[in-house]
Amino acid sequence: MHLAGLQVASMTLEPIAAMNAAIPAELRLLNLALVDIGAGTTDIAVCRDGSVVGYTMVTLAGDEITEALMRAFLVDFRTAEERDLWNGADLHYTDILGVENTSSYAAVYEVIQEPMRRLAEAIAAQVSGVNGGAPSAVFLAGGGSRLKGLREEVAQCLGM
Repeated sequence: MHLAGLQVASMTLEPIAAMNAAIPAELRLLNLALVDIGAGTTDIAVCRDGSVVGYTMVTLAGDEITEALMRAFLVDFRTAEERDLWNGADLHYTDILGVENTSSYAAVYEVIQEPMRRLAEAIAAQVSGVNGGAPSAVFLAGGGSRLKGLREEVAQCLGM
């Protein structure tokens, strides 16, 4: 910071900063959880009564899904990351052996079910632990939040 000619006015943890940026102050009166699903970790912040009351992290995230696709379809990381898993279309790809393949959306979706379930369970456990139970609502953010069915899986794991 000094080399850039800047001064630190304050510092906060990423999940708290995300909550402050994404959830308006007047909504923080409600019991809400913000879950930011990144590549390597999932950050969680919980608010109620106008304040952030807790934060935590899950060591599972989007890379779990990517790695499951890599193993199942024998593709490299970049190819697995490029897959558009939420449009419902068949996927056309070239595996690491140079073979052109097509997999149905159903086959791809089946591959991601187990890691997505583990992610949802981990999110639910951490949200419940920080909040003392299920919040009134959960907001999912980040690239992994776009996975079809993840929202419903998290809600089910939280009993919402």
